[in-house]
Amino acid sequence: MPTWDLTFFYSSPKDSQINEDFEESLRKIKKLQQQYYDKLSDPSLTPSELKNFFQEFEKILKMHNFTYQYCHLLYDSNTQDETAQKLYAKAKDYDSKIEMESSFWKPRLLKQSEEKLNELMHDQELKDYTHVIQRLIKSKNHILSEDAEKVLAVMYNSSRGGFEELYGRLTSSYTFKLEIDGEIKELTDPQVRALRRKPDLKLRRQAMKEFFKKYDEDSLIFEKTYNSIVKNYDTEANLRNFQSPISMRNLNNEVEDEIVETVIKVTTDRTPMVHQYYRWKGKKLGIEQTLADIYAPLTNVEKEYSFEEAQKIVLVSYYEFDEEIGEIAESFFKEKRIDAEIRKGKRGGAYTSYALPNKKPFILLNFTGTLADVGTLAHELGHGIHGTLASEQNIWNYHPPLTMAEVASVFGEMLVIDKILPTLSEEERTGYLASNIEGMFSTMFRQNMIARFEISSHNLIEQNGSASWKELAELYKKELEIMFGDSVIIPKEYYYEWSSIPHIFRTPFYVYAYNFANLLVLVLYQQYKVEGKSFVPKYKELLRSGAKDSPKELLKKIGIDISNKDFWEKGFEFIEREFISKLD
Repeated sequence: MPTWDLTFFYSSPKDSQINEDFEESLRKIKKLQQQYYDKLSDPSLTPSELKNFFQEFEKILKMHNFTYQYCHLLYDSNTQDETAQKLYAKAKDYDSKIEMESSFWKPRLLKQSEEKLNELMHDQELKDYTHVIQRLIKSKNHILSEDAEKVLAVMYNSSRGGFEELYGRLTSSYTFKLEIDGEIKELTDPQVRALRRKPDLKLRRQAMKEFFKKYDEDSLIFEKTYNSIVKNYDTEANLRNFQSPISMRNLNNEVEDEIVETVIKVTTDRTPMVHQYYRWKGKKLGIEQTLADIYAPLTNVEKEYSFEEAQKIVLVSYYEFDEEIGEIAESFFKEKRIDAEIRKGKRGGAYTSYALPNKKPFILLNFTGTLADVGTLAHELGHGIHGTLASEQNIWNYHPPLTMAEVASVFGEMLVIDKILPTLSEEERTGYLASNIEGMFSTMFRQNMIARFEISSHNLIEQNGSASWKELAELYKKELEIMFGDSVIIPKEYYYEWSSIPHIFRTPFYVYAYNFANLLVLVLYQQYKVEGKSFVPKYKELLRSGAKDSPKELLKKIGIDISNKDFWEKGFEFIEREFISKLD
């Protein structure tokens, strides 16, 4: 199983260059502040001066992000390692200092008149920073005073950030003891979750019972941690004059509140599709299903994949779509930028890290050999491809908002689905279609359910000052009942599932982006099926654009209007036509 080679960054965690680079970044940002503090608000500010500011600032951010990324990856490799813990703590400390020292630029630049800002935004010399200035103008009502911005930046790690780290440290330390084939085994989080896809009904149910039992035992910690994160986030949203907490995330995602509300409502209205499917699956399995069975295979023949097999399937899929994209995907394996091994202390789940536009993203996986893991590999490589192609942008236009960040990843999964389907027998095909329907339901309906839970839990905590473990469990139970109806039994331990969802602790209101992107990709993929190879250049240009314009404007260039409610309906129609209707 591959592990990544972090010597790309530094020779070892003890490399003295790490501290020197952090110090150099901090020294340079202080110098930048001294040089531009008055200049940015001066009415005589020239486009050339502002361009120089952005370029100098970018050099500092690239140096800092490079070092920070190393410390972050090292820590996630083994969250229990003391050296990695200390280095990551140092990285976050420097990150906070960089954020504090650089917090001056937005308030200072916004002191310019509206006329001056518009003049700068449309100046040809600043064409690479048009969207940066445009976003700044849009956020004007939400930018605080210099002192307030500085306080928020410096206090983050000892407030919301501290609770986020506590959550990560605690859940990464969890192991679970289960009897498998007559032997007691100690398993990690990803290994337990993988048991949901095993044919053994008793094992599936026992695994999830033990999994959520661990979270229930630490209910006091999760209750306090979640309440503190929510109150901190919502307080900031209120200070920044946002209409609601989710509005702060929506602005970062560059999508209007109304569009997000439409996506959530359209998805909720479509939940009968979930009920219909799971009634069919219950009959097919011949059991009364519980939530522990929703990913169960349709046959007792369990197909497993070695990492090499998964690699081959995914690379062939990408190469057949486009040669350049295939080469980018293959570079991750050649350059050891994937860590797929499962080990104690390693962060669970999967992600792709692309901190700066250097064409070298890194991928973390926990590969257990399931068909779902093949899809996860394709998914994360999609992120990596996006991060690589967008590297032609400057750092300001590099990271796509969350609403666009999942596009290339989900598109990659669709390519793999189309690659695998023709190779299967009729029985395998039904099982694979079912597995992908469940994956889509997880990405769409489940994430939509979690988004609804976040909105209601934030409201409850705001109204009452806090929410108890029991109250949060009750809110989550209601959302489970909406999503699944009477198609499955909801065991009591699943009421605590909300506490095992990292995103709601680490990045409040992240999850709706998964559903947003999935529906978006289903329409994009239909466009690809119709247009064939002529679609590829347009798709690659979309990825290369990074965040140089808003999602609405970038998508408009390829004929998509995300403000139209009918657009979002097309994704569900695609699932019904291409997947559900093909089940026996």
